[in-house]
Amino acid sequence: MTRVLDRRKFLRGTTAAAIAGFCTVQSTVHSAESSRPSLDRMIGITTGGLDFQRINRILTALTLPGFMRDELGMRLIDFNTRWLTSYEPGYIERVRKAADDCDCFFSNLKVNHKFGDLYSQDSDERKLAMSNARQQVEIAAMLDARWIRFTVPKISSSDDASKVAAHRELAMFAGERGIQLLVENGGWLKSDPDSIQRVVKAIGHNVASGPDTGNWDDDVRYEALEKSFPSAVTCDFKVFDLDDKNHHAKYDIRRCFDIGWKSGFRGPWAIEHWNDDTKAYVRETTWLRDQLTKWMLASN
Repeated sequence: MTRVLDRRKFLRGTTAAAIAGFCTVQSTVHSAESSRPSLDRMIGITTGGLDFQRINRILTALTLPGFMRDELGMRLIDFNTRWLTSYEPGYIERVRKAADDCDCFFSNLKVNHKFGDLYSQDSDERKLAMSNARQQVEIAAMLDARWIRFTVPKISSSDDASKVAAHRELAMFAGERGIQLLVENGGWLKSDPDSIQRVVKAIGHNVASGPDTGNWDDDVRYEALEKSFPSAVTCDFKVFDLDDKNHHAKYDIRRCFDIGWKSGFRGPWAIEHWNDDTKAYVRETTWLRDQLTKWMLASN
């Protein structure tokens, strides 16, 4: 089980320091990004698609990079916190080294576990949640991720930026560490094609769109992708069941790709696909990798 570390041992910043550093956040993030190679046309996976393998210990955070290299022939790992069995720095360093040794890397950290309520009516609960959220930012930094994704509260077009005040604070804190917040269309955002843009605008700085092609409700999917891809820095390319001819009945995955490409988005594309049969997962995921490669080449 993961556990929360003592704040004094793990966290380096304070709220005051984050606020004081606000003016340097954008330049810090820009500098961090400019020193990194482009992820255009990069294809990888999101680890959400390997939940069965994780739960059944077929794969762990330490063996996943070898699987990426040897079975999938890909390097980019869009990671989530459920794979971490500890938050101790020594363990996180081992996870990072396992990736480095296999020439893999973590692009994003999805915070998929409960860590407290950033918007609780109880001030002590809010402080604890913020401390735990900052800890996740520090973990993302140790993994050398570019992005981190937290869930966001529901906001309407009439709400002001105060509704996401905690995320504005996290954006400043993350920016000082060269990490950018992502907004993904989970939960309440799924049904509203304008939701990602609304939240990004409300947070206002050091934040970008990370659309998931499959998380939208069916009746808004293509409109929502047209609106969210132009500001996207990464994409979860979600693919549900494939038949024996690799046909995807749920929605048109090529159309999803085309919308992104026409908007100017070039990657990375993080494939999210499931199959409890690991050999079938490899076969289908590498087929999806090859399809994306072919589509990109044909779209030049």
